Amino acid sequence: MAGKKMAETKAVVTEEKEVGFGELELKIAKPTLNSDKTISISGNFSELGGKIQAVVDRYKGTVLTDDNVDYVKTLKNQFVSLRTGIERERKEYKKVYIKPANDLVDCMCDELQKIVAEGENALGKQLEAYDQKRKDNLTIILKDYVHEFATKHGLRAEYEAQIVLIDKYYNRTQKEEDTIADIEKQAVELAKKQSEYDSGIALIKAECEGTGFVPDTYIRELEYKSAMEVILEIKADKLKREELKAQVDKGETITIGEELETSLADAKALDSKEDTTRTRLLRVTYTPEQASLMKQFFVSNHIKYEFVKTDF
Repeated sequence: MAGKKMAETKAVVTEEKEVGFGELELKIAKPTLNSDKTISISGNFSELGGKIQAVVDRYKGTVLTDDNVDYVKTLKNQFVSLRTGIERERKEYKKVYIKPANDLVDCMCDELQKIVAEGENALGKQLEAYDQKRKDNLTIILKDYVHEFATKHGLRAEYEAQIVLIDKYYNRTQKEEDTIADIEKQAVELAKKQSEYDSGIALIKAECEGTGFVPDTYIRELEYKSAMEVILEIKADKLKREELKAQVDKGETITIGEELETSLADAKALDSKEDTTRTRLLRVTYTPEQASLMKQFFVSNHIKYEFVKTDF
């Protein structure tokens, strides 16, 4: 038994001698500046790497037994110590050499950038002011063209104000003749729009003549309707009035808003099945003269209302 125990001890001692790490730890030397302004960094990287690689090669495929398991555990702990030691040396090196250098370079560069920014901003403001002055002077010239073509094509002030000084007019690459042509094109289009509007007013006034209808009530609709649509509306109102007059002449009783009353009655019948407050979407067509009456009706009857959409 004693002989066998001595053999085991000898085997372990042999393995320790074969692959032991010794007292190795990573040591990185102070960086040196070369004549070509490059930096050299030296240390025991190769020596430590060789020793570690030898242990890795020796034990990474070893089958563990009761004879070598304790030693392998010891090697594993040494690997952990080496790993933490390498990281500790890395951080210490950066703290001593890299970080101060980085901080100093950053500080000096930041100061330089402040000076650069001061100059860049100052010149930028000067250039902006110069360009704005150029645009202001150009605006005076462009407005002269606007007024010239507005006069030429007979535009009233409200239509002349609709001529737009487009951004491209201020581009340095923009040709003056192109700008002039574009402004006159706007004036021609607005003159056509003005003529159509004036013709629409004339047609509406003629259609309302002798009817008692207020032309201005319909003229306002030209903002969102064509003249033809407004004329058709006037004709429909005429027809409706004639129908009502015929009914009155026959002695019939006329109920104004009968369609509305019927719709509200249907809604009331439906609402009576529920106790909750109902919300209905009601489209109302009215004249400015009727606006106050409509508001008074809603307020006096405690009916909440809001304008969801104006016109069509």
